[in-house]
Amino acid sequence: MKLIVGLGNPGRRYERTRHNIGFETATRLAYGLKAADLGRRWHGVVAEADFAGEKVFILKPQTYMNNSGKAVAAALRELNLPLENTLIIYDDLALPLGTLRFRPGGSDGGQKGMRSIIEQLGENVPRLRLGIGADSALTPQEFVLSPFDSAELHLLEAMLNRAVMAVKCWLDEGITAAMNKFNGPVPPDSD
Repeated sequence: MKLIVGLGNPGRRYERTRHNIGFETATRLAYGLKAADLGRRWHGVVAEADFAGEKVFILKPQTYMNNSGKAVAAALRELNLPLENTLIIYDDLALPLGTLRFRPGGSDGGQKGMRSIIEQLGENVPRLRLGIGADSALTPQEFVLSPFDSAELHLLEAMLNRAVMAVKCWLDEGITAAMNKFNGPVPPDSD
């Protein structure tokens, strides 16, 4: 059994913002795996799928980004899952737009959703960081809550599609294989 958590903020106001690409990746993954909607559970919305005979839960916390740990901890308690069977997907200002980075653990890197999860569970939580770049003209908070501009949409789409493939690789082959195959920028020929 596995748990995949896409981080973001609930509500229309945040739908197309940089901070919500974890949600978007989770939504696309659920669609691609033909996941069944389980409704509200664990302080979030949950879908359940089967991947190669294994049960996979896909969680989008509805606690707002800064309290994501509450939802992840509730899910792990009920499912009685080890941390290595969990993957957190979130946006990262430190990576250029279009870059994916799996890590088996580590610090929060300034990402408040990941900070909340680490406070609840410790640093050994596998994660997939999705690069959104940074804009020196805006504060980090303003930037993550801003939408992507039209010039970025093609690269964003390629990154989201690659992120779904990367998560499937993690499910099938584990984090080391996913790191080796997917860490880095989206290849120029990706669609």
